[in-house]
This record gives sequence, structure tokens and C-alpha cells, in this order.
Amino acid sequence: MKSLESFARVKASFWPTPIEHMARLSEMLGGPDIFVKRDDIGTLAFGGNKLRKLEYLVAQALEAGCSTVVTAGALQSNHARLTAAVCARYGLACHLVLKDEVPDRSLAYHNSANRFLGTILGAEVEVIDRDASLLDAIAEREEALKASGKAPFVIPVGGSNAVGSLGYANCAMEISRQEADLGQPFDHIFVTSGSGGTHAGLLVGSRLAGLSARLTGVTISRPAADQRVIVSDLAAQTADLLAMDVSGLDENIHLDDGFYLPGYGLPNPSALEAISIGATAEGILLDPVYTSKAMAAVVSAAREGAIARGERILFIHTGGAPALFAYEEELTTCR
Repeated sequence: MKSLESFARVKASFWPTPIEHMARLSEMLGGPDIFVKRDDIGTLAFGGNKLRKLEYLVAQALEAGCSTVVTAGALQSNHARLTAAVCARYGLACHLVLKDEVPDRSLAYHNSANRFLGTILGAEVEVIDRDASLLDAIAEREEALKASGKAPFVIPVGGSNAVGSLGYANCAMEISRQEADLGQPFDHIFVTSGSGGTHAGLLVGSRLAGLSARLTGVTISRPAADQRVIVSDLAAQTADLLAMDVSGLDENIHLDDGFYLPGYGLPNPSALEAISIGATAEGILLDPVYTSKAMAAVVSAAREGAIARGERILFIHTGGAPALFAYEEELTTCR
């Protein structure tokens, strides 16, 4: 088996990110003991989970001698913002292809938050319509750059391939060391499951690190059956990269799809409540697209008694707070 240390990696933030006890939230819910892994904080561009993936992906781009990175996402993509930031840190040009796919959004959604920050960070931004093909637009941008004499390196949506997933395999190792420092293991880990790389990396890393916690991915854009295929494929590819046995890995894919509707980028009442609870109980800002839906699952599990009183939950806060500024019309209900 290959070690994580054998893969090239740049530095995009400080590690480890802290684990904090959410004492007031735990008391408020009257059930499990809830902790938060603060992957929302970092030294570049407001931080977030994509920094872990980009450490491996940008290192791969540099090793390949590429001068330009191309990546894509939704108009308010956290991944796009942080790709632009890491590229700026390492002297790479950055081209973002952003899809305007969430319907009926405000002027702020189209011009503020992550969309605005990507431009501030020096990225060249192309916005495509909701009905356009993101994959075709990426390919066209890649070919145009090659024709102009550039050497582009394409990073997939969310940084979610086997190399990017190494970032969260490494995070699982980090959690294992922090469990030892805390003197007690976690019973449950909750994380958002979107493009799949964070979830798949944690899945593989949990086996590497010997974590005993049940890992639950909370879907944010699709039903569990569809998400399972994505996570399973990515986990298998990541394990293969590490020359690691994958037998039984799929049995540990646990998904909660109770909070993704009405769809990607569209908050629901449970998510809006989670934003309010996180802010007023703990001073922690959740985002409207990802972490609010994952925290809604934690709140629901505690209230319904699905997780026993006294069990320990670790919530992976993957970041995304800049998107709050693009959802003011919905978030007025959180005040």
C-alpha cells in the first residue's frame, strides 16, 4: 500500500484544523454530544474543504509543468473561489467556467459572494447558461488555451477525482490523531456529500486510520441511490491510487437524502433553521447550499432520538460562508 506522504502536495493552509465542542448546541438538542471539525477556516480566501483537495491537485499541475488551471462549477462555487486563490498563491493562471444553473436568483447571487471573489483573485471567468453543457464548455476552454500556446491543467468540478480525494483521506488521519488527544473516539461523523470527493476521501481515510465512527454523507443535490454510485466509484479510484484493498468499502457508504430538496443551491426550511441555530447558539456560520443541509440532518437525528443521548458526533464543517451574501432574500427568515 502506498502512503499519503508519497504523493506530491503543496501547502494551501494550516493543518490540523481544530475540533471544537459545540456545548450550547448539544445542550439545546438534549441528546448527543456534538463537535465540529473546523475545515471552514483556512489561510486562503476564507477557507473551506476544497483547500485539502487543491493541495494535491495543484501539486499535480505544477509537476506536469502546466501554466494554467481550468476548472468549473456553479455560479456560486466554493471550489472555483478556492481554486483561484491557490492558483494565485502558486503563480498559475486560472480559468473558471461557471454555470448559471440555480433558477430565480437575485442580482446579488449573480454578482456577489463567490462569483465576485473569483474575479478579485485574478481568475478569468466564463459564465454559461443553465442549459449549456459544462463538460463541453470546459473542453472548449482547454482547446482554446492549447491553441494559444498555453499548457492547461483541468481540475474536475469540486476537485472530486482520486487525487483530490486524497485530501480527505489525509483529513481522516488527522481526525484519528485528534481523537487520541481528546481521549475518546467519535461514534458518528456527518459530512455533506455533493460532488463526492470529500465523502469518498473520508471513507477511504477512515479505513486507513482505523476510525470506528459511522460516516454519514448528507446529500445536497440528488437522491441517495444516485449519490451512492458517485461516492462508490470515487472511493474505489482513490483506494486504487493508494494500492489499498477495497473489499467491503461500499458497505460503509451511509447516505441521508432527507434534506437535499428542492435541489442544488436551493435552501429548505430545515437548512435555514440550521443556519440560525449555528449562528445564534455557537457563533458559527453555515452556508445555504452545503453545510446547512448537513447540520439539518444532525439536528433531526438528535431530535428524533436516532442517535442516543451521550453519543459523540463530529460534524465536518466544509465552509462556504461567503455564499451567505448571495442568499439575503431567503436568509431574512434566520434573523
